[in-house]
Amino acid sequence: MASNDENVTKKLKQLYTYLAHPWFDMSYVLFLVLCETILCTVIIRFVPYTEIDWEAYMQEVDMYESGELDYRNIRGGTGPLVYPAGFLYVYSFLKSATNNGQNVFQAQVYFSFIYIWNLAIVLIMYSILTRRMTMYCTTHSQQVNLVWSWRIAMACCCLSKRIHSIFVLRLFNDGPAMLLLYLSILFFLHNRWNIGCFFFSCAVSIKMNILLFAPGLLLLLLQYPNSIWDTVVCLGICATVQLILGAPFLLSYPTSYVRKAFELDRVFFYKWTVNWKFLSETTFVSKPLSLLLLLLHLSVLAFLAIQWLQSTRRETKRRRIFLNTRLSPEYIFYTMAVSNFVGIVFARTLHYQFYSWYFHTLPLLLWLTAGSYYYPLVMRISLLGAIEYAFNVFPATPTSSAVLQVAHLLVLLGIRSPQSLGMNIVETTTRATPNEETGTGKNHDTKQD
Repeated sequence: MASNDENVTKKLKQLYTYLAHPWFDMSYVLFLVLCETILCTVIIRFVPYTEIDWEAYMQEVDMYESGELDYRNIRGGTGPLVYPAGFLYVYSFLKSATNNGQNVFQAQVYFSFIYIWNLAIVLIMYSILTRRMTMYCTTHSQQVNLVWSWRIAMACCCLSKRIHSIFVLRLFNDGPAMLLLYLSILFFLHNRWNIGCFFFSCAVSIKMNILLFAPGLLLLLLQYPNSIWDTVVCLGICATVQLILGAPFLLSYPTSYVRKAFELDRVFFYKWTVNWKFLSETTFVSKPLSLLLLLLHLSVLAFLAIQWLQSTRRETKRRRIFLNTRLSPEYIFYTMAVSNFVGIVFARTLHYQFYSWYFHTLPLLLWLTAGSYYYPLVMRISLLGAIEYAFNVFPATPTSSAVLQVAHLLVLLGIRSPQSLGMNIVETTTRATPNEETGTGKNHDTKQD
């Protein structure tokens, strides 16, 4: 009997090791995507649609299509239009593809496609990072365990009730914006900076929350090229996209368009906030709180930027900011995710749909930083569960907001500089040659200059 148990255990360990091979990376991604496709189908079929903003979106599109170009006059049932021009173009298409917005079921199908493609891109990037992180392992068993640990992180990207609701049941514009954002990061990971900046700017044109990623992108655009000229070209692409998409409005009512589409001083309603319900409404709408959060946001970004640059100088032995080399995928994704998350932590308010702005990067931050080096697996999952809990309490309560902010703070405290995490900034072909018997490995390192 004991011998049979040992044989079963041995076979399971062999299967565990065998399935961690790179051959199965894409199979795992496809498996998760297939499961999510089935789940989205079930949700659309059996969970009632909830009207929140779709009708207002259609009303705003109607006004635009009738010839109105003054953003002060374009409005829907929920108030004035506060999104850039790309939003109008995307929802004009959706309106025409859904019988003038009347066929909500068809709209849900389109948004399920958006959700699936968004998830697929995210999982592909996680798969890339998984293989990159195995390069830092010195034994084969470490590599196998790390692969399965990151596959748990990938599975966590599929387990949010609120995210499914945001995409498939609410039809918010956050979904299309995040799809284009993650597509741009995927291009950045492959060193395609020009096309990546094009899609990044397209994402901004749908919803300007994408600008929370901009500080990280600017740092990357200053590091990868040989001179400022390459940076200027990328920034020029971002600006050109905005000018072209906004041209009809900029040529007619430029001040109105810029003020409403990029309304940085907008004050949100207290009743919808998810993150500050433990404050009084008077404090929530006060100017001092707004200025304090802005100061903290900029201060943390500046502190982290200094840490990032110091890590770069120590690794490359160069004092210049332009490295003229290929940056590692893990460094690019990590930098973008951290930039966005800092903005989330110090946001004036978070509405329920804003969860989609950073949900898919939370496992990355926990597994790459706090997860791998400070927090055990149970705590990582607990933090994800705490944040999910806060976004599923409706309406938000002082307790749910406090839980959310504590979880955010713990994730933020786990963020470290790339060098502190042992992360390569410049892409290398470093691979540890595992030695199972001695537990040691020899690194082979070739810089991609």
